[in-house]
Amino acid sequence: MSLYKTISIGGGLIGIWQLNESINNLLPEFLEDELSDPLFARYTHDKRKLEWLATRLLLKEMIGNKFSLSYLASGKPLLVHETFKKISITHSRNFVAVIVHESENVGIDIEDTTRNFQRVEKRFLSAEELGFVQENQLLKCLFWCAKEAIFKLVDEEGIEFREQIIVTADPENENQFLARYITTHKKVTYSLNYEFFAGNCLVWVVNR
Repeated sequence: MSLYKTISIGGGLIGIWQLNESINNLLPEFLEDELSDPLFARYTHDKRKLEWLATRLLLKEMIGNKFSLSYLASGKPLLVHETFKKISITHSRNFVAVIVHESENVGIDIEDTTRNFQRVEKRFLSAEELGFVQENQLLKCLFWCAKEAIFKLVDEEGIEFREQIIVTADPENENQFLARYITTHKKVTYSLNYEFFAGNCLVWVVNR
């Protein structure tokens, strides 16, 4: 089994699973009725199937077997569990990460730090952010993950990362930083946490 690590947070838990096993290695861990999930049957790519299997094995390690996981049309995951009511899920090339919380909406994102952001950086970074990150690959990855995590937290359509999600504080401060989410009706500042590990960046946010 490839549970990489868990992180305890107030009212919740983060789990990270390393994708270093094959589909055939993981299939025996599931009952036939679990594998009859229409979503799993619909996947045609092995990577997606592996992520599906790993996500559920990770949840079993984190919160036990008594849960159900489904998805809205938007792709937002829905968790039914006795204790944990909120969930966010993310994947990178080699990892799956999940955050669960007892009551608060959450968002999480993981990304390979070697990803090439050059083609998209002007679409997700403001002019001020571009000036701050310059050619720092780790900061580009960090800012991307931060905006994805907030996007998952708020679960609203049509968000412009460059204009509506702005990183507002130095991200070198004890693995925490701030970002502001802006709409025509509100401005909300979120405190985010992050870790770098095994060539990946992980960012998470809790709505509090």
